[in-house]
Amino acid sequence: MISTSEGIVIPASIRETSSEDGAVLLDIEQGLCFSLNPVGLRIWELLKQHCSFEQIVDNLESSFPVPRPQLICDTTEFIAALEAKHLVRRASVSDMPGSRVKRWFTLRRRSRNE
Repeated sequence: MISTSEGIVIPASIRETSSEDGAVLLDIEQGLCFSLNPVGLRIWELLKQHCSFEQIVDNLESSFPVPRPQLICDTTEFIAALEAKHLVRRASVSDMPGSRVKRWFTLRRRSRNE
């Protein structure tokens, strides 16, 4: 199974500090810290830029001498680990731009028609 990074949302509760050695992520809601090595930081930065899964793997492939199948596997596992720790989540309809306005308008229209 190929994972995708499309629709990944980083919760507002995540704080980050990075250096050449990687990064530390703090989830202020969970009160937990997580560390990332430099490769994990690169993936994190690409997720923040809303890069596709293919773009992430392409970027890693151009930077590290690792076979593409291994990069695909490792990146899939890394994104799944971020999801499991609630550091990222898949976007829902309510995360889409304008969705609150559309929902409100739809609710208002229904109540006006009744």
